[in-house]
Amino acid sequence: SFEMVGLGNSRRGMKSPPLLIAALVACMIVLGFNYWIASSRNVDLQSRIMELERKVRRAAAERGAVELKKNEFQGELEKQREQIDKIQSLHGFQMENVNKVHQDEKAVLMNNITTNERFIQNLKEHLIKLQKEYGKLQLDVYQFQKNQTNLQKKFSYDMSQCINQMKELKEQCEERIDEITKKGSEAPQAKEIKDLLKNSNKNYQVSLCFVLFFVCFFWQKVSCTII
Repeated sequence: SFEMVGLGNSRRGMKSPPLLIAALVACMIVLGFNYWIASSRNVDLQSRIMELERKVRRAAAERGAVELKKNEFQGELEKQREQIDKIQSLHGFQMENVNKVHQDEKAVLMNNITTNERFIQNLKEHLIKLQKEYGKLQLDVYQFQKNQTNLQKKFSYDMSQCINQMKELKEQCEERIDEITKKGSEAPQAKEIKDLLKNSNKNYQVSLCFVLFFVCFFWQKVSCTII
């Protein structure tokens, strides 16, 4: 459009030079304005380029720091891997020792279990034997108590019979003495019979005490035997 305007103006320039000058001035103004805009854009672009360069340098520095940290981290990682390998090796060795100790302890425990099972079996057999003997002893105790009861009854019966006989004998003696006394027998003979009766009473009391002592002693021995 400017070329067409220029051509038109050139054609008319011969006739009107002021218009040509005005057109040139306008073109210069437009070109100056465009140059100013281009310069502003160029300055803006340069500032942006400088900012980008600073960012690139900063990124490069950060990248270098990251690379350095990465290298340090890789070194630490290698050290940790070596430590992990050592720990795993030590752990494997310890596990082997633990397994060996465990197997040894297991063998000892199994041996102890077998021995204890045999001992328990022997104890069970001995317990069965003791239970049989205890049952036999209980039967013997029952038989003994039964015999003791029978003996006690027989002894009580015999003792009562003995006491009754002694009482009857005493009564007969007293009746006999009374008869002799009533008949008026000789005094020395009656006195002798009375003395004999007194001695008989004393002997009766002594015999009765002896029987009671024997009964108490017998019961004490029986009680000790049962206990």
